[in-house]
Amino acid sequence: MSKDRSIDSYERFYKDMNFEREGLFETLKEEYYCNTVLYPGCSIHITPSFYFQHVVYVDISETANKFFDNINNVLDYINGNKKYKQPAYVQFIHGDYTKPLPVREENYDLLIALYAGEITQSCKKYVKPGGIILTNNHQKDAEKLLKDPSIILDGLIYKKGKKYVIEKDIKGDFEDIIKRYCGKKSDMKNTVKGMEYVDNQCYFVFKRCK
Repeated sequence: MSKDRSIDSYERFYKDMNFEREGLFETLKEEYYCNTVLYPGCSIHITPSFYFQHVVYVDISETANKFFDNINNVLDYINGNKKYKQPAYVQFIHGDYTKPLPVREENYDLLIALYAGEITQSCKKYVKPGGIILTNNHQKDAEKLLKDPSIILDGLIYKKGKKYVIEKDIKGDFEDIIKRYCGKKSDMKNTVKGMEYVDNQCYFVFKRCK
């Protein structure tokens, strides 16, 4: 895969569709000062590396494997878009994240669990005590974590206008939280440029206690 095809595929599926969610990761970085990140089920979504210096991506798909096979091109692109001074570190693991991964447990500041199932249950062991888990409740990830005594809900992030905001001190049961903070609007809209993503998701930020 040439440089043009690999990077163009990211831009076509994420940047051009307004699906990068840069503001989400910028907000996380500013609030929680994360540095080391594990991103299972990542596909080719490399936007977190613009904000976090050390990211380990995991995906079983051949699409992701081919994309990250051009690691130098990927790193060049990330280093041209990153918001920090030091060079980016990227590792890709081509494998099934529901099986043991070749990484250390309790090693990461942030676990990203978006649009893929069973991430939190399989991978929360890789998060440091005091580290955080970000999920949009795909396949009821957040709902399950709310029942986990080793995890606490630290906040919610959602888009308000053009900015992402963090809501702290969340009270109520899961249904109350969903009703108050999580809309049911469509995530896609038609524009003059074609279909674009509209981020109507409610992102749960959990902290690992032990």
